[in-house]
Amino acid sequence: MVRAIESEFVPLLIHNNQPGRDAKLLKRFKEPSWNYQVVRFLDAGGADIIPRKDRVWTTPALARRMVAALEKHGREVSDSLNALRRE
Repeated sequence: MVRAIESEFVPLLIHNNQPGRDAKLLKRFKEPSWNYQVVRFLDAGGADIIPRKDRVWTTPALARRMVAALEKHGREVSDSLNALRRE
């Protein structure tokens, strides 16, 4: 999972209860403070590749979202990432 994230995506953590840059990004993406963690896959312009989703808490659920984003962007999906989504 880590290898797929690091090689195919640019991971970014935005705290939902911090002032400054984090608060500005929450406002930009219309995310409420103190909500559940949200997984978003954005293109280079900041548009959602697939719809945002909160409460993505398991490895298979995250892997399914990663595969969907890669496929929507026309990217190849590794066998190992495909296997993770089926666990």
